[in-house]
Amino acid sequence: MYFHQRFVPGLAIASYIVGDEKSKQAAVIDPTRDVEPYVELTQKEGLNITHVLETHVHADYVSGAVELKARLGGKPTICSSAMGGAEWTPAYADRTITDRDEIQLGKIRLRAMHTPGHTPEHIMWAVFEESRSKDVPWLVLTGDFLFVGDVGRPDLLGEQERQKLAHQLYQSVFQTVPSLPEFTEIYPSHGAGSLCGKAIGSRRASTIGFERRFNPSLQPLPEEQWTSKLLFQMPIAPPYFKRMKQINVKGPPIIGRTLPGDRRITAAEVHERLGEHPFVLDARPRESFATSHIPGAINIPLAPTLATWAGWVVSPDVPILLVLGSPDELKEVVTQLIRIGLDNVQGYLEGGMETWENSGYKIASIARLSVAELADQLERPIFDRPVIIDVRTPSEFIAGHIDGAYNIHCGQLKERLAEVPHNFPIVVICGTGYRASLAASILKREGYKDVSNVLGGMTAWKNAQQVVPA
Repeated sequence: MYFHQRFVPGLAIASYIVGDEKSKQAAVIDPTRDVEPYVELTQKEGLNITHVLETHVHADYVSGAVELKARLGGKPTICSSAMGGAEWTPAYADRTITDRDEIQLGKIRLRAMHTPGHTPEHIMWAVFEESRSKDVPWLVLTGDFLFVGDVGRPDLLGEQERQKLAHQLYQSVFQTVPSLPEFTEIYPSHGAGSLCGKAIGSRRASTIGFERRFNPSLQPLPEEQWTSKLLFQMPIAPPYFKRMKQINVKGPPIIGRTLPGDRRITAAEVHERLGEHPFVLDARPRESFATSHIPGAINIPLAPTLATWAGWVVSPDVPILLVLGSPDELKEVVTQLIRIGLDNVQGYLEGGMETWENSGYKIASIARLSVAELADQLERPIFDRPVIIDVRTPSEFIAGHIDGAYNIHCGQLKERLAEVPHNFPIVVICGTGYRASLAASILKREGYKDVSNVLGGMTAWKNAQQVVPA
């Protein structure tokens, strides 16, 4: 059996290629929208992608099933679950799958196992290598149902569905999982960093037996108690998750081989278009952004988490103009954006910020404070102290924060601006400065004048032993 796991950092997506080395038939499971790696790898291995399989309707990224089929001339058969009814059956599916349906790839067989709870339609794919055993699966592709150290969250479809899904998840955990041999390997669709679970482990594979023994969410408890424990301190879900669900049911537009945004835009054109209120996404490092940036630009530094934060703050309906540290960064930035359906990238600033500065256009900046400088400011009389906005998650904040700081999750800052006063200096802090730079740029765009970012964030503050425990 040919088996390959492709892992995308940031969104922490794991997708898979399973193939029969003799017949050369292969299936891709839960592909992302940037499909070239699947094509290149299977061509290198001499495999023919005959099927594209999905475990469920994803909430955190755009399915690459339609894109991959188009890239391969329409040949692969897309197989999607019909177990959630018409509402959750993708319109683009060539074959709808029900519980225990099978896909044959030479001597490799994949069997669907309905495991509702994260979503109503969710299925796992049990993989059999018939030359070894026709009855016992060697491994299971568990999708967003069973992770290493966790299970998929049941609260992404709203409060009305949450109770029903939590009940289904409980049944899937304590009825379906025990039906599998303890030595069966599991390969989930996400690793640590994904928001599809609360405490997903960093390892990308495990076994049924190990998870049954050590996964906290697989330990038997009365259902009500188990559900309460599962949902306690669940991370906040980004608003773009709902949009992803809709896209992945209807089917996304096909991108093709040419990525959007591959167009240089002069400083003069960018300046002229600012009146149209585009989203100027500055992907440069936070240090460069703080020193000089286009007024109104939002800083999401190029890193594996760019897609996650873009999903929080970028509207899919607004044209996106990019500011890059180098044109070489374009492919990575745009690839991350299209993974979450942000296709309206119209180009990038030609020559970068140096050209903008040389053109004489207005420049904005953000002050940066050391923790020592912040500590000095907090010694001032109360009417002269800055307001500290801590943009980390609530759980991070509870674990330790600066005395008097206000906690507003970075992704919720824009909708909670009424809580941020205009008549005091604002100091923004996060873990190390990445999120604070994003938050500070949002505040500046929204008209806040005196905004500072803390160098080193709470990491530096804790190292200076200035932290307030919960």
